[in-house]
Amino acid sequence: MNGQTRRGSLRRRRAGWLAGAIGLLLALALVVGGVVPAYAQTDEWPLPPHLFEGTVSTLSPAEPVPAGTLVQAFVGTDLRVSTTTSTDGHYYFAVPGEAGDFVSFQVAGVVANDGQTVQWISMGVSNPYDLTIPALPSVGYSLTMAVAPAGTGTATDTSGASPYAAGVAVSIEAVAASGYHFVNWTVAPTGVGSFVNANNAQTTFTMPAQDVTVTANFEVGAEYTLTVTASPITGGTVGDITGTSPYYEGEVVSVQAIAAQGYQFVGWSATVGSFANAAATTTTFTMPGQDATITATFQLSTDTGSMCFIATAAYGSPTAEQLDVLREFRDVVLLPNSLGAELVSLYYETSPPIAEFISRHEVVRTAVRVGLDPIVALLSWSYPLWSEVS
Repeated sequence: MNGQTRRGSLRRRRAGWLAGAIGLLLALALVVGGVVPAYAQTDEWPLPPHLFEGTVSTLSPAEPVPAGTLVQAFVGTDLRVSTTTSTDGHYYFAVPGEAGDFVSFQVAGVVANDGQTVQWISMGVSNPYDLTIPALPSVGYSLTMAVAPAGTGTATDTSGASPYAAGVAVSIEAVAASGYHFVNWTVAPTGVGSFVNANNAQTTFTMPAQDVTVTANFEVGAEYTLTVTASPITGGTVGDITGTSPYYEGEVVSVQAIAAQGYQFVGWSATVGSFANAAATTTTFTMPGQDATITATFQLSTDTGSMCFIATAAYGSPTAEQLDVLREFRDVVLLPNSLGAELVSLYYETSPPIAEFISRHEVVRTAVRVGLDPIVALLSWSYPLWSEVS
């Protein structure tokens, strides 16, 4: 009889796991069914880029351009992507944009195909498009990258094909060393060439008809500590995705909160500073000019079918072994009985706020756990007696 009862209990647990799995699949179906159609009706649906490939050649003489020749794609006046040719004069790149964009090209700073623009409607497929220019520029100018003060960061010509012809838009990037932050770009001699945005660490510089030095300027950044916490501590895990604390004032930090089983995320709060979206589990936080603590707040889930709120709060996890005993006693002894079922219903109505209070106070959690341990031990010891009720 006892063996049959245990097998019955095991079957009930397996049924519960199966129900949970089905519930998860249903939830995913609802998410996909509800989110995808709504998302597809907005302009925010991510579009694949325009993919271009072809040969690059000169008209006089009619031959492929050398390997390493700079090829650039523009949408309007906006430089979208740069690449260099391969050994046989071929190029290939993906141009970020939207359906209907008019794309133009430059080769070594020279406008290709007599300035012709191409409007691409088809997205995410490779579009063969050959490029020609009258001739390669006979003169190239050197671009030297520098950092000021020395040792405060790095400055990189990401196009990587210096020397350049006048008019070539070169992609450049600055990365600050620890304890510093990027300020702006400057060029020497002054007044030559131009930046798309001299205050952006990643930008483009248009070459003048002379050699130039482009400098990334950095300065010491006052560093402040960011502390990320969860409330209650059992409610979930939190993390600084950027992961390089301390930060300087104004730096944007990515943070994430993941609710533990049996809990749900409520929102972010901070002693100082601001969030891009305090209601999102993954968001960004802008550092203030002082140390800051941000907190992800969780609350117990209202899924009463599987939760023992107070016990979960006391033991710190809905998967604690002690909860298995309490749940089985509820299912086998209390729920089949009308009075027991009423007690269980009353418990679920009144226990969530009590459990929330317990989960936030370690001393109270310990006291409740000490009180529950003898009950769990007694139920475990008497299992052969009450399990036969079913």
